[in-house]
Amino acid sequence: MNKFLNYSFLIRIGLGIIFVANALTAFFAPAEFTEIIKNSFVANFLPISPEAFVGIVIGFNDAIVGLLLIGGIATRRVAIWATIWLVGVMVVIGSPFDVLEHSGLLFMSLALILGDKYLTKNI
Repeated sequence: MNKFLNYSFLIRIGLGIIFVANALTAFFAPAEFTEIIKNSFVANFLPISPEAFVGIVIGFNDAIVGLLLIGGIATRRVAIWATIWLVGVMVVIGSPFDVLEHSGLLFMSLALILGDKYLTKNI
């Protein structure tokens, strides 16, 4: 297999695209994220409005994480942050079906943390 086209590359690009898509949603169609934040316990702890939180924190976080993953920059460290972020998202959302959906992304980020040498050892 091509050294650039491996499992880690495909997972990294896929997860990066998802983060970029979420960033674009936060910037251009933030109503869904704003509603989730307003209906969660997080709204009580925010020093800024949920609208500003979605645009600034979620939008920029997801854009930076996505671009770093796509660019292959500090992949393991970015994947650790993505894992922490995704666990936080799952706690905030709390809906069983949404948590199930985000579990797939969580496993993608965990795969990036572990790396190819652990995941493809016996294949």
